[in-house]
Amino acid sequence: MKAVIMAGGFGTRLRPITCNIPKPMVPVANIPMMEHIVNLLKHYDLKRVVSILYFQPEVITKYFGEGDEFGIEMEYQMATADFGTAGSVKNTEEKLKDEPFIIISGDVLTDFDLSAAIAYHKEKKAMATMVLTRVANPLEYGVVITADDGKIIRFLEKPSWGEVFSDTINTGIYILEPEIFKYIPPKAEFDFSKNLFPLMLKEGLPLYGYIAQGYWKDIGNLEEYMLAHQNVLSGEVKIKIPGDRLNVIGRDIWVGKNANIGAKVKFKGGVILGDNCEIEDGAELENSILGHGCVVKKGARLRNATLWDNVHVGRGAEIEDAVVSWSTHLQNEVVLEKNVVIGEECRIGANAIVRENVKIWPRKSVEDGSTVYASVVWSDKWTKNLFNDYGISGLANVEITPEMASKIGAAFGSTLQKGASIITSRDSHKISRMINRAIICGLASVGINVADLRVTPAPVSRFKPNAFMRGGGVHVKVAGDDPNQLEIILFDVEGRDISVATKKSIERLFNREDFRRVPINEVGEITFPPRVPENYSEELLRCLDIQAIRDRNLKIVLDYSYSGASGIFATFLGRLNCEVIALNAYQDEVKPNRLTTEGSQASVASIVKSLGANLGIILGDGAERITFVDDHGRIIVGEEALLTWVRLVLEVLPGARIAVPISSTHTLEKIAGKSGGTIVRTKTSSRALMDAALNDRVEVCVDSRGGIIFPAFQAAFDGMMSSAKLIEFMAHMNKPLSSIINDLPAFYLRSTRVPCPWEDKGKVMRYAMEFAKDKETQLIDGVKILLSADEWVLVLPDPDKPFVNITVESTSEKKVDDLLQKMVDHVESWKKQDE
Repeated sequence: MKAVIMAGGFGTRLRPITCNIPKPMVPVANIPMMEHIVNLLKHYDLKRVVSILYFQPEVITKYFGEGDEFGIEMEYQMATADFGTAGSVKNTEEKLKDEPFIIISGDVLTDFDLSAAIAYHKEKKAMATMVLTRVANPLEYGVVITADDGKIIRFLEKPSWGEVFSDTINTGIYILEPEIFKYIPPKAEFDFSKNLFPLMLKEGLPLYGYIAQGYWKDIGNLEEYMLAHQNVLSGEVKIKIPGDRLNVIGRDIWVGKNANIGAKVKFKGGVILGDNCEIEDGAELENSILGHGCVVKKGARLRNATLWDNVHVGRGAEIEDAVVSWSTHLQNEVVLEKNVVIGEECRIGANAIVRENVKIWPRKSVEDGSTVYASVVWSDKWTKNLFNDYGISGLANVEITPEMASKIGAAFGSTLQKGASIITSRDSHKISRMINRAIICGLASVGINVADLRVTPAPVSRFKPNAFMRGGGVHVKVAGDDPNQLEIILFDVEGRDISVATKKSIERLFNREDFRRVPINEVGEITFPPRVPENYSEELLRCLDIQAIRDRNLKIVLDYSYSGASGIFATFLGRLNCEVIALNAYQDEVKPNRLTTEGSQASVASIVKSLGANLGIILGDGAERITFVDDHGRIIVGEEALLTWVRLVLEVLPGARIAVPISSTHTLEKIAGKSGGTIVRTKTSSRALMDAALNDRVEVCVDSRGGIIFPAFQAAFDGMMSSAKLIEFMAHMNKPLSSIINDLPAFYLRSTRVPCPWEDKGKVMRYAMEFAKDKETQLIDGVKILLSADEWVLVLPDPDKPFVNITVESTSEKKVDDLLQKMVDHVESWKKQDE
């Protein structure tokens, strides 16, 4: 059997240490990653190897040659273009067509028993076998479920937490029969996980999964690279470590040839020293790896450090959890804080301090006594996850600073074509103005034209960007529940929240700071479009039955919550012949958003009741969501509000299709069934409802947090449109809102969240799938298990926080409380399960 090593990786997420070498040649324990793979293949008698190369192939071919020095036969296949993983193997068909072969990445670290995987493949008579393993966080991998006989029955590449149904993942190691080539098109982009394996599942071809025991790590980023070295030193992975192992009690120390170690050097934990290293008396080394020719001077302290060849560490220097590339010179008393990464041939001057997370690109110089707060060439990474489920949020001017905002603008703009146009807008707070301007600077710097709407509610900014030749937009506002928190919302050409894929693209650019820069004559222009609110208002009125509203002559209490919606809403409310009692109809940057303030809701309810109004409405969340109050002064929120909206829509539009989240009550289907309507279930995210608005032929999309979408107007939450439509529906019904609410059927729905470490979420979801075995299950978002016609549970990992969300529904208060507690107990026990 031949082996194929996929060795074409750029290693962009490992920069700056991969600026000048391909990723498979990055050393782990002083040996290139790819050599560890070669050693593994040779150990299992897989000595005929084909390496597929793309980026800087000469570095690999020069090192391995024909493989003689490594005890193998090495052939090479140069990729002429990026045809994807399967497409690049297809180009190697002539070398592989006569026998089965195994594929493995050249940039992973593993000690799997490949002979056992091959034996399993033969036993199952598989066309393709995926080697699988279990990991704590499966988000970055392909999640796999196998049947009892090992056949793969479900596969999803790089899921969100709501799509995680197991912690068993694809390792990128495949055993394939040559017949597989007829399913891979030539000279076309084709990927194993995205194209070939889904095709095999669809065609019912013999695709099996072998769950391997042992160590496996995809060294995809700098954090994983550092962790891999600590795993090597702790003995978690069985690999070849160069040098002689010293017999020192309580410590694992490997020393290369001609190393010169002072008598008073202190070692702790595991240490690997390459050939010709010089370690002076008084130096302290703990859990560190030093390449060939490194010099560590007196009094220097290294902890969890990875030094490549020929690094010089001066007297009294301190290095902790850092990576230093080839031939870099650290002068006396230098301090490298945690997660610092320094490229090759740099000079860090005496007494310099390099702060946490800073990256220094190759061949840079830091002056003596400097304190480096930001990366040299590019700045440091702000956070592991830039986006939450809603957008970007953080403490104003502390976490979200002008510098960061400019980078967000540059990253977002870099995902768009040069010369594209973007909308920007904000609320009235001065911090939003500052951050908005910084974002505009970032956008313009990468060649994006900006149409700045200044103080404008988000629904107006989101309104049909494509109709005005805009490629999307950005809205900045102070958070409704915390006046110190700032939110940045990015939306696409349709006005929807940007997709998960776009978020990941922006996040990668933001973290790598690999922004497009344009010449000065191509810097984006900034304009201030006129009549945008007027256009919005005119379009909104076209979607209303104005005469029906005028004939009803409703009395409405409307709380604008100090938002910018007051100036826009007021332009058309007068034309509807409604008596409007307006509250807080001015902009005030000091006042927080009031949608979730119980006191403000109670105030509106009291006014509605005392004045005999037909309806009370509270605009909130920057006029994107609403809370309403019926004519009896009852505040309608949550699932009750969602049910009310569905009843209203079906009263006016019998047979309507309505999109709601998977977590909402099943009473909705009963209500819809009586009116010939259809309930369309979506994921729980805002983006999912926006997608349904565009793609699922629905009349309305509703969630339980006051968000309503009318797709005929726009595919985004819009409190102003929702308020107008609520008024219109009441006009058509010609009966009080309270009568609709009084007729709502009883329902019993409960939700809670259980604290769950990120590393346990995948395991919890795997056990949830096992719990769901032989039960009717829906995998739209999380794992929803239908226990009976009226009873169900939903287990859904929180996408932003270390929690698992549980929602249950049953037929009585006691039953729903008991069911919720039962599911909480299950999740708690699943977390504690030992592997």
